[in-house]
Amino acid sequence: MFPPTQEKSTTRIVPVETGYKIQIPLEWAVEFGLESSVAAEKTATGIWVRPCRTLTWDEVFANKLSIGKQSLAKDLSELSGDDLLF
Repeated sequence: MFPPTQEKSTTRIVPVETGYKIQIPLEWAVEFGLESSVAAEKTATGIWVRPCRTLTWDEVFANKLSIGKQSLAKDLSELSGDDLLF
């Protein structure tokens, strides 16, 4: 056990396996809830691996736009034909 004033090291050396895979310590995976996906970000100093929470379909569509609640009447009096091009 570490003395109360000394923190546990957060750096681990892990091998890069075939297919460029790395295995993180189990306690890290449990602590951060890493079950299926992570976000890997390339930076100038290395690679950051962060938790990437998976959303449910209910969470994805929780803030969807409602159909028919916005006014479709637009003032077209100041538009030219070029303004209507997509």
